[in-house]
Amino acid sequence: MENIFDFVRNAVDSNVPTLKEIFAGYNWERVDIKDIFSLNYKSTDTLIIDARSEKEFGESTIPNAVNFPVLSNYERHNVGQIYKNYSQSAAVWLAMQYADPKIHTLKNFLSDNNARGKIIILYCWRGGGRSSYLAKMISDLGYKPVIISGGFKSYRRLVNSFFSRSILPFELLEIAGLTGTGKSELLRAANDFTNVIDLENAAKHYSSLFGAIPYLIRNYDPVHSQSAFENNVFSHIVKGISNYGTFHRRYLIESESRKIGNFILPDLIYNDLQECPCLTLTSGLDTRVKRIEKDYFGSDNEGIELVLKTFTKFENYFRAKISNSVYNNCLTALNRGDSYYFCETLIKKYYDLRYKQKKKTPLLVIEHENLRDTVNVLKDFLNKYQNDYHRTRL
Repeated sequence: MENIFDFVRNAVDSNVPTLKEIFAGYNWERVDIKDIFSLNYKSTDTLIIDARSEKEFGESTIPNAVNFPVLSNYERHNVGQIYKNYSQSAAVWLAMQYADPKIHTLKNFLSDNNARGKIIILYCWRGGGRSSYLAKMISDLGYKPVIISGGFKSYRRLVNSFFSRSILPFELLEIAGLTGTGKSELLRAANDFTNVIDLENAAKHYSSLFGAIPYLIRNYDPVHSQSAFENNVFSHIVKGISNYGTFHRRYLIESESRKIGNFILPDLIYNDLQECPCLTLTSGLDTRVKRIEKDYFGSDNEGIELVLKTFTKFENYFRAKISNSVYNNCLTALNRGDSYYFCETLIKKYYDLRYKQKKKTPLLVIEHENLRDTVNVLKDFLNKYQNDYHRTRL
C-alpha cells in the first residue's frame, strides 16, 4: 500500500479533472429500475453489464447480467484507501490509471457478448462513478449505453418491496409428489411453455442434506447469500413481462419447505404455497430411484464421494432416523459404489416416511414415467384449466 501512496504522490498534480469534467459532453439516458422491463427485458435483446468488482458480482447481482469490473477487487481497495487517506482527485486519477488500459479488453468483451444491436444497460452499486466511467468507455467505442439510476441498490429495493407485499399478485399452481417423482424435471421442461418459479434452481440446491451435490457435480457456481437467492426468485417472476406490476396470471412452482439449503423462502411465496391448488406426480419405485441416482450421482458415479462425505458428516442424525443397521448397510453400499441400493433404501426408509404427501386434494394426479408423455398431459391440463378465483392485482 505504501508503494501506491508513493506512486500517487509522484504522479498526481493539480490538473486532474473532476468526474464532472470527465463526463462533460456525454448525455447518457438514465432509466429507473422498473423501466428496464419496458426496454424489452429479455436476455437475447439486452446486454446488462455489472460494472462492480468481481467480488461484489459474485455475492449478488441482477440476474442475466455479465460482469466487466471497471475496478478489480484489488484496484477498488486501493482507490478507496487513496480517497480516504489522500484526496478525491488522487483517487479519481488512480481509478483512471486502472480503468483506461482495459479499453481493448472491453472491446473484445462487447464483441463476445454480441453487443451490437442490443440495448446495453449498465449499473454499479449506486449508479455513480463506476457505471458512468464504463459508459464513457463504451460510448468511446461507438455504442449508446443506458445507466440504471440508483444502480444495484435500486434493484435490491425493488426486490425487497415486492417480497414485503401482503398478498401475492398472481396465482400459484403447485407441483407436488414424493421424492424422485420428477417434480424438478417437469418444472424445467415446463419453463419452455409456461411461467415457472424454480426455487431449487434459484438456490442451486435440491433442498435436502445432499441438496448441493447435483449442482456441484455439474460445476454450477453456488448462490452466496439470501439476497442473491431472492434476486433469482424475483427474476423468475418478472421473466418475460413488458411492464413492472403487470405479472403473469399463474406460475407453476414445486412443493418446498420454508428452508431451501441455507436460504429462507420469503413469506409471500411460502404462505401462498400452503393454500394454492396443486397437481400431484406419482412414479414407480424403480423410476424414482433412477432419477435420484442420476441427479445426485451423475452419469458415472461422480457424485459418490460428495454423497459419502455428507452421509458420514451427518452420521448421528441418520442413525437416529433410519436405525444403525440401515445406516451401516447404506454406508457399505456407498463404499462399494452401489448407488442404486443407497438411493432405494433412503427413499423407502427415510424420504417417504419424512416427506409425506400433501393433505391437499390435487386437481390432477399424473403418473410420471416418461417426460414427454407427462409434458403433454400437463399442457393439455393447463389449456383446459380455469381457476375458480381471480385475484386483484396490486
